[in-house]
Amino acid sequence: MPLENGYVFVCDAFNHAAVQRIHILRGDEDGVACQVLVGSSLVAAGITIDFDAEAKKFAEKFWPGLLTLNLPVQRGITWNLGDNRTLDLVSVRVPSSKFALDLAKSYGPLAIGSAARIGMPPTRETLFVPALDSDIGATIEFGELPVGAPTTVLTIANNEVKLDRIGAISLKELKSVNKNIVITP
Repeated sequence: MPLENGYVFVCDAFNHAAVQRIHILRGDEDGVACQVLVGSSLVAAGITIDFDAEAKKFAEKFWPGLLTLNLPVQRGITWNLGDNRTLDLVSVRVPSSKFALDLAKSYGPLAIGSAARIGMPPTRETLFVPALDSDIGATIEFGELPVGAPTTVLTIANNEVKLDRIGAISLKELKSVNKNIVITP
């Protein structure tokens, strides 16, 4: 499936076998979790336990868009994103890609993983997806996708906002929402 700047493997986040297949196709090590795409901040609030005022401010400003929020996960959810339910956080975002957003609104939450092997740059054309046709249910072709910055990643937990990765959204833009962002090494 095309996102803003690369193709991803995608499946129902609650389909354990499909999520496992994403990890096999990518060559992930045990414990690597898929990111989750949702269609709205309301859905994000439903799959997390503390979608607090800080998370809401960032979501209102940058969603849909290239901001990933790592948030405390709702423990009652019966998914396994590849981490055997050991992680306390889930990486969630509302995509700006119209196709991906419509899909997430209709069928989400969706587990995703880059359609590139670990350590490789994003796959911008389906010709270079490391999978056989028999390995995947469908290929959604949007041609060559543009080169672009990755998502910016924030962790919001324990009354603290941490910058994990700067990407498409600058530190200046982030600080317009919260001046007290902790920058992680």
